[in-house]
Amino acid sequence: MKWLSKSAILFAVKTCIAAFLALYIALKLNLDKPAWAMVSVYVISQLYSASTVSKAIFRFLGTVLGGIFIFIIYPLTVQHPVLFSLSVSLWVACCLFLSLHDRTPKSYIFMLAGYSAAIMGFADVTTPLAITYTVISRVEEITVAILCSSLIHMLVFPVRMRNLLESSVSNWYESAKKLCNELLTAESKDSTPERAQILVQMANYPLSVETLITHLVYEGDSARKLIRLVSAQYQHLSYLIPTLTAIEKRLSLLAEQGIVFPDYVAESFNHFLQWLNSPEQSGQAKWIESDISASQERIKGQYEREEISAEEGLLLIGLLERLQNFIRLSESYMGAKERVSSMGTERKRDKVKLIRKHADRGMILLSCFTAFTATMIGCIFWIGTGWKDGSTAPMMGAVVCSFFASLDSPIGSMKVFLKGVLVAIAISIVYVGLLIPPAINFESLIIVLAPGLIALGLVIANPSTNFLGLIVATQIPGFIGMTHNLKPDLLSIINASVSTVVGIVIAVVLTAVIRNKRPSWTAKRVLRRGIKELLQFTSEIKMNASSLLARQRYVASMIDKINIILPRNTVDPIPDVALGGNLITEIWLGVNCYDFYARHQDLLRENILDSDALMAEITRYYKKRLKNIYIKPPQSLLDELDKLLLRTEFLCRSNMQLYTPLFYLFNIRMALYPAQRWPEQ
Repeated sequence: MKWLSKSAILFAVKTCIAAFLALYIALKLNLDKPAWAMVSVYVISQLYSASTVSKAIFRFLGTVLGGIFIFIIYPLTVQHPVLFSLSVSLWVACCLFLSLHDRTPKSYIFMLAGYSAAIMGFADVTTPLAITYTVISRVEEITVAILCSSLIHMLVFPVRMRNLLESSVSNWYESAKKLCNELLTAESKDSTPERAQILVQMANYPLSVETLITHLVYEGDSARKLIRLVSAQYQHLSYLIPTLTAIEKRLSLLAEQGIVFPDYVAESFNHFLQWLNSPEQSGQAKWIESDISASQERIKGQYEREEISAEEGLLLIGLLERLQNFIRLSESYMGAKERVSSMGTERKRDKVKLIRKHADRGMILLSCFTAFTATMIGCIFWIGTGWKDGSTAPMMGAVVCSFFASLDSPIGSMKVFLKGVLVAIAISIVYVGLLIPPAINFESLIIVLAPGLIALGLVIANPSTNFLGLIVATQIPGFIGMTHNLKPDLLSIINASVSTVVGIVIAVVLTAVIRNKRPSWTAKRVLRRGIKELLQFTSEIKMNASSLLARQRYVASMIDKINIILPRNTVDPIPDVALGGNLITEIWLGVNCYDFYARHQDLLRENILDSDALMAEITRYYKKRLKNIYIKPPQSLLDELDKLLLRTEFLCRSNMQLYTPLFYLFNIRMALYPAQRWPEQ
């Protein structure tokens, strides 16, 4: 978005109008702190109408929860400063704990409930009898801001989010098509930075789409069908990363071994490429699938007649199988629109979820402890100095630690926050010292403040400066005060500024000491969590306790973790980690173990093919890898794999029913030992 684009100017003007409307109503209703209403408008206002309404609702719920806590705890603890400080600090930490378990915008509710309690409770600790009025006034001021911001953004030239969601999903699929085409047509079959970047983009799409869906719910009935459509498409698109990486691996191995495609395979390959690059041929997908299936059968026939080696045949069939997977996912994505249209308008969106999203409990507890410590140390500073305005320090400690708790390395963002606050302090002093004193009524106050607020609106509307602009815009009304007499106190501003900076510095220092972690640290923890899930899944397979639903849940859970790891590995790679370190190997390993063992148990038993030793070796290796993610698969595991692979292949020559389990067993070996050629007899 350009600085002076139509949408940026529209957002800046609408937000400015909503802010002054909220301030005017708060002044007319004689609310305690009208500045809170103005601040909340800038916190709530978003570029899109639906996201403005959703954030308004989340802010209201969070404020009410924080107010209820303070209303309950205040009479019991306010006479004991340390106990009161401890109670509020614990509340901030507990709310943050709940918030960090939700990776959607709804997490804002609990995060706000935590630091809202600090804002309301610490502000009036010197006048305990006024707490009821303070809590109610805070809720009223937030409500005024919510109504003004939501109504202005929904009614005055509303900006819909539908196109953004549609384009996000479309770009997700187009990125997959682009990568698939690049893999199949590029001369080099080795991984390149460009391909890795496309994978990272695809890994970021799920969270982006989920965020947009959460907001789009508040766009009304017109958006419901789109939400159902995207929810259906989302399920299919999320499987594209493992599919594309499997295609890349097989192409690379075929190129390394100099295997030339048979004519009929090359023909199927060309048919696939024509379908991939010609949207108008999407109706031919079934025919392309049939063509690929026919090629697979011909490969099996050649293998049976010993015209092709086992390794060559399995690699070619594996590549064709993954191309079929891509076609099925694409057709499911394309066909979702028709399926959703046939549902009818009354049917509600399917809310069944395969998995519980990954949440790093250790990191969450560390973040909560940091927030608790920052708030408590701020309180100790406040109590120790006996400084009335020192109450802002623990407030800001709670706010800053909560805001950035979901980041791997919050220090950089916290420093930007501090810079924004310092800019806001400087601007506020200029306003209070030079510009506001001549303002004798509300109209003149608008004339004084409007140019600056509109300029800040333009800064917020620009993605590259959004964060900084939002910090400055939300801090200025609070520093200026915006009291009923329109006469800010310069000394109060200086006191509040110093206390604010102290609170932020406490938060930054504690975060640097306790909480700041590299992206690779987070990626390693997610990797270990994924390995634990693989061990659990293979254990279920060995005990015959697995099911197709368990397989689906395993895949969905691992894809969620892959989407967390890939972006972090790009900015902060883990050197020399075994098997790629991104769980893509592990997702295929678990799936192939299930497909080999659970789906062909009777056939394996009939042919006396015992895989217990293999499963035990896999389990033993991954238990060691939990302790050392750099350890390579051992020779003993390869020996066990080769022994079972050769025996299965020998029996397959006389019983082609074993070809499918042979294929899955070969996939297991290829996942763990991609550089190893077919074993010798």
